[in-house]
Amino acid sequence: MTVLHSFCIAIAMYSRIPVPSPEWNEENMKYSIAFFPFVGVVIMVALCIWHFAAQLIGATSLCTAMIGAAIPVLISGGIHLDGFMDTSDAFNSHMDREKKLQILKDPHIGAFSVISIITYFCLFLGGYVLAARDAEMLFVISSGFVLSRILSALGVVSFKCAKGDGLLYTFASNTDLKKVRLILALELIVYSGLMLYYDFAAVVIALVLNGLFMVYYYLKCKKELGGITGDTCGYFSSVSECITVFAAAIAFVIGRI
Repeated sequence: MTVLHSFCIAIAMYSRIPVPSPEWNEENMKYSIAFFPFVGVVIMVALCIWHFAAQLIGATSLCTAMIGAAIPVLISGGIHLDGFMDTSDAFNSHMDREKKLQILKDPHIGAFSVISIITYFCLFLGGYVLAARDAEMLFVISSGFVLSRILSALGVVSFKCAKGDGLLYTFASNTDLKKVRLILALELIVYSGLMLYYDFAAVVIALVLNGLFMVYYYLKCKKELGGITGDTCGYFSSVSECITVFAAAIAFVIGRI
């Protein structure tokens, strides 16, 4: 039952999908982070259904992209975009470490979070509209929501937490780190292999860019915050998804040359 409880905790925490709510204790949370990518699987399936429907009804690239961008938010509840906005405020404040950590906890939004989220969706939709002209690239975009969660989860079990409290610390401290790292590494290898089989060029670009961004993310969080937080994980997931959209767009353009 521990595995099932861990699965339910991960789904309940990171999505709006209705599941039973087991008690949050060390035993039940032991493998929760390993199931975080399964929320991405649900999003991927929902997007693939929408992309198929969009082609049947002859939806424009813009329509496909706009509804496609809304689906992950509806399923996840926007939890990662909330972290993206909070982190954008903190990183752009140019304050010291303690002040940035306070900004992350502040429930109010600042100017930089608004600017960042508008810019984010302009970039996200721009890449999505371009890639949406190719059915294969739409699959790559959908796959990015799983990839971002695998990488984000690997960060949780591999990188130092900025604080000794908070939701992320609760998950990390109650996780069987060695086993979950192994599970996530296997998930990354297997899933990357499946993606590479589907479209080699786009997936290679996505993996390389996401790998470089993960290094940047780790170094920036370590330098400015002393480690990662739940908000920075949301920031990472959001940017990673945008990167994969652009990887699909780049591959589409290269394929047309």
